[in-house]
Amino acid sequence: MPFSFKKTLLFTGLSFSLVLAGCAGDSEGEEESEGTNSEQQEEVQDNEQEEQEKEQDQNEEAETASIEDQVQAYKDITKELDKMKEDQEVNWDMIKDTYTAELQQDLTSVNGEFDQAITAAISAGKDGSLEKNAARQIIDKTTQSYFYQKQKGMHSEIAKELEEGTKEKAQQQFDKLKFLANEVFIPTAVKRDSYYELEGDSSLEQNINAGLTTQQEALQAGNADDFGVYKQITDKSIYRSYFLAAQSYAEKIEKAANEGASNDELAAEQAEAWGFYQAIKGSLSSGDEEAAKQINTLFSLDQTEPNTIKADEVNDLFVQAFVGKIKGYHTESVEEVKNGNITKARTEALEANMFTKAIEMSMTESLGEEQTKETLQKAESWLEAVSNENAEEAEQLGQEIVSTLDQLVK
Repeated sequence: MPFSFKKTLLFTGLSFSLVLAGCAGDSEGEEESEGTNSEQQEEVQDNEQEEQEKEQDQNEEAETASIEDQVQAYKDITKELDKMKEDQEVNWDMIKDTYTAELQQDLTSVNGEFDQAITAAISAGKDGSLEKNAARQIIDKTTQSYFYQKQKGMHSEIAKELEEGTKEKAQQQFDKLKFLANEVFIPTAVKRDSYYELEGDSSLEQNINAGLTTQQEALQAGNADDFGVYKQITDKSIYRSYFLAAQSYAEKIEKAANEGASNDELAAEQAEAWGFYQAIKGSLSSGDEEAAKQINTLFSLDQTEPNTIKADEVNDLFVQAFVGKIKGYHTESVEEVKNGNITKARTEALEANMFTKAIEMSMTESLGEEQTKETLQKAESWLEAVSNENAEEAEQLGQEIVSTLDQLVK
């Protein structure tokens, strides 16, 4: 019997449009960069899969603090850092000791560059070589980027437990993932919902919870394939919140600069943008490496004066990278259908649609509401065609969608 993705979602009590909205306006299998061929795309994906498995093995071997202890350490550190908001003295030694004892080992095993940035910011904040609020934001937001990467590894571990039939262990791990979402990701998402006035199906908070709900049901059913597919709802909704966080600070920086804000104020916001961006920088590089590098350069304190940052330029670079990612998924998903790898095809098709929804605001601005709505509806039909193993229909719809998206980067 052909697989009906919409029917599967309906029994969960979630609307299909809600799932599709999972990445509106806002780190797997990274896809080809814009302009690459299928062989290059597959090579990128294989290399990234190997790296991901290596990182997962390192995480499993390391004896590290529990996720609950890590979150508490993060809260203790940010509470201490927040003293500077009231011009109170900050205990940098406490911050360093807490970070070293509870976060550094696991954080380094996930991304050594994150540790370098946080360690340097703690030292620079203490000796005054970096403006203290900029140091605060680098520590805070880079740690949040670590938690984003951490949840990706946790998802893989849960899926592995499910595949091995150890549902109890999988549930224990998933409970930790939900804890991390409630304590770290959702509070961040709520801020983006407020800033961009995202409600209903576009709400980041609602979509993260929707993803967790569908994953919980797949877990209870012992369905590792569906768990992996629905992971994209959760993961890419969080991804979207980090994208929107970085983009929002580009907007805030330009506005504040026009209003005469000090360099220190601008630098602190630039540091926030940089810290959030680290979570998704590697992923975006597979969509368009040069665009991703340029965004990083614009957000880097040592490379760009914050008063020169323009929100439109940042947004255009984001769109360029997202379109590259979407095109890669469209190519690979249809190929997987043809090869009979339907679970992988479904996963990549859902990712493509999440990223398409991610740039909805930019699509609306460039193409108008009517064409944007039509494109998103076509994306839903494309996902269903992939899920129902209809390669011919999926290929035709995909070509039409990609042709529309190409208009955004010309």
